[in-house]
Amino acid sequence: MPSTQWKEAIQGDEAARHAAAAQAIAALQARKNARFGTGRALHRKGLIVAPATLTVASGLPPHAAQGWFAQPGTYTACVRLSNGGVDVQSNKRPDIRGFAFRVWGPEGESALGGRTDHQDFSLINQVAFAFPTSHLFFGLVLAAGESPAALLKWVFKTFGPLGALRQLKKMAATFKRPFPGFAAGTFGSTLPLRWGPYAAKLRLLPLNGQAIAAGDSDFAGDFTRQAQRGPLRYALQAQFFEDEARTPIEDASVEWPEAVAPFITVAELAVSAPPQDPAWSQQAEAGVYDPWQALAVHQPLGEVMRARKVVYFASQQGRGVA
Repeated sequence: MPSTQWKEAIQGDEAARHAAAAQAIAALQARKNARFGTGRALHRKGLIVAPATLTVASGLPPHAAQGWFAQPGTYTACVRLSNGGVDVQSNKRPDIRGFAFRVWGPEGESALGGRTDHQDFSLINQVAFAFPTSHLFFGLVLAAGESPAALLKWVFKTFGPLGALRQLKKMAATFKRPFPGFAAGTFGSTLPLRWGPYAAKLRLLPLNGQAIAAGDSDFAGDFTRQAQRGPLRYALQAQFFEDEARTPIEDASVEWPEAVAPFITVAELAVSAPPQDPAWSQQAEAGVYDPWQALAVHQPLGEVMRARKVVYFASQQGRGVA
C-alpha cells in the first residue's frame, strides 16, 4: 500500500555542492550561448511548443486525489518537447528526449514560497535517472559539453577501468534504444515529488499516437502532422512510494518496480497542433518549465531534485528569465 513514511536525507554539504554545480553549469551555458545564441543550459534545442489541456480523472482513490488531483476538472496547459543536450545538433544524434509541460489552475502555496497558480512537470524518455546523485550527473554534463574525448576521460577517471567499461556499456544501451517519436513515446519523471502526504513518480503513456517511420528524425514534423488530425492524448500516471528499500527517495538511479508500486492513471493530457502564431510560439519556447514551479503539495523530492532547484534557477538567470 502507498505509504506516507517517506523522508528526505539532506546532507550538510549539499548547499555548497549545488552552488558549485550551478556555477559550473552556468559557465558551460555561457560558452554555448556564445556559439548558439542565448538558450537553456540543458534541453537547449526545443522542437515543439503546443497548447494542451489536462483533465483530472474522477473517482481517484484517496492517496491519488491530492493537490492538483483532489478534484476532477480540465485545465489549460502548454507543452515543450526538446532534445536534452547542451548543444543544438541534428536529431539523428543520440540524445535524451524531453517532454515538459506547465498547467494553470487552482491557486495554492508554492514550493518556492508565496502563492502560485501553475504547476510544471518535466519528463524524459527514460524510466530511471542515469546516476544516484547529482554530482555524477553534472560531471557527465560538463565533460560531454567539452568534447567526446573529455567525456571518455571523465568516465575512466570517475569509475576506474572496469567501472568505466560498465558505464559506457550502460550509456550505449540507453542511446541505442529506438525512439518512436513524441507522439508514441513513453516519458517518465524518473524523480519523485510530494503528493500531499504521499510521494510519487510520474509517467506519460501515449493513447492514440503512432510511431514515427523508421529512420525519420523529423520529430517536430511528425508530431505536428499527427496532432493536426486531432489532439494527441496521453495518460498521466502516478506511481506511489511504498518503502525506502524498494522505492527510495534519495537514490535517483533506482527504477521503482511496478510489481511493488503499480501506476494509476490520474489525468489525461491532450496536446493540440502548434498554432500558426509566431508570437505565441516564441513566448512558449522562452517560458520556464521547472519542476520547482509547483504547489507545495507537489514539491520535488530527493537530492537530484534539490540540485535542480539551484541549477535550473541559474540557467534561467543565464537566459534572462529569472
